[in-house]
Amino acid sequence: GLCGVDSHQCVYARLPALSIARSSAQVPCIAVSHARARRWSRAYMLHALLSAACSFKLPALDLKLPSPSLAEDGRFGGGGYATALRVCADVLSSPNDSGGWRELGTLLHGKGRLDASAMALRRATQIEPLDSEAHVALAEVLRAAGRFEEAFASLRTAEAIDGRPNQALCYAGYGDRGGSSRGGGATSATDAVDFDALARRVGEVWLTEVASEEECEWVIATAEEHNAAKGGWACRQPRFAPEGTVANAVRAPDMLVADEPRLLAWLNDKCDHTILPALEAQFGIPARELWLYDTFLLKFSGTPGESGLGVHVDDDGFGLSFNVLLSDPADFEGGGTRFPPNAFSSEEAVYTPRRGQMLSHYGGLRHASVPCTGGLRYIMVGFVRAERLVELRLEDAAYGARTGEG
Repeated sequence: GLCGVDSHQCVYARLPALSIARSSAQVPCIAVSHARARRWSRAYMLHALLSAACSFKLPALDLKLPSPSLAEDGRFGGGGYATALRVCADVLSSPNDSGGWRELGTLLHGKGRLDASAMALRRATQIEPLDSEAHVALAEVLRAAGRFEEAFASLRTAEAIDGRPNQALCYAGYGDRGGSSRGGGATSATDAVDFDALARRVGEVWLTEVASEEECEWVIATAEEHNAAKGGWACRQPRFAPEGTVANAVRAPDMLVADEPRLLAWLNDKCDHTILPALEAQFGIPARELWLYDTFLLKFSGTPGESGLGVHVDDDGFGLSFNVLLSDPADFEGGGTRFPPNAFSSEEAVYTPRRGQMLSHYGGLRHASVPCTGGLRYIMVGFVRAERLVELRLEDAAYGARTGEG
């Protein structure tokens, strides 16, 4: 499907041995065996898959597999050429393995090839309808493409399979799916979309009071109690931090807010009354259109690998982000958020929120943690998506924001 082929049977070119010859007896007959035709077909298919899975167009195919030395080429981004070669080869060698298609779809998503990624992940779900991971991965791609209703359907399917809801279905906001009293959903015909105004607003960083000191103390205590009961905090791989990158070295203790029912109820109340209304005021996008799909607590310290994140964009860089400082600034050293020069500002900016303040910004603005050098610094981070942000795309602004450091 990724290369215009509806069925994998076509890939293997079920042809009899070929004889290519002209009528002239002076032209030698070129016999191509079935095995060679199959190898050539597989080579062309692998080349096409690699061209989609990698960050730049490959050289013209010469019927040989490209050199593994390209694994060192930085243009391929995280995972490198060797990973792309392995994943694509796995799909060709085992076209009925849903895991291979799922891995290919995830790789394509990371490269920003959303349509190709969705096709690969749909193939995975067709092969194995009970592969909940493939349904979740497909939902993430559909959400990134602004196809929210299809994304919700995929998440509901995954929930029906494994019996537990994805966190993206738990939070207040878009479509009244997280327990919010707010209705609505997609942009209506009466909602005029002022893309020029929105493009201007994505360079703004706001600070908003969202929680009291007592609430912050309660959130930290509840999180510690929750993680102590399950044997300790998780230290998962950072979002969109491929193997081998600097960001991948970070393993700060973290937890999903949706995993603790008391914290989830508290957050949804905050979304209704402060967080989503503040984002609406900042970006001009109605709160009912904002989909909060990922919220987690981070616990930074002076321990190597746990002090903070280097320069990055959040998720794929096309959403909105917020983080709330939960700790008393007297309880840690360092800390804060740094924004290098970007498409919207020629000056570096550093923000050090007060306890209970929310720092909010466009996810595509490159930013970094000011390292925590002592004590404990707890923050709550949230990623938000809106369909009109996807429509806007912000290609020029996002490029400048991502490459604007230094």
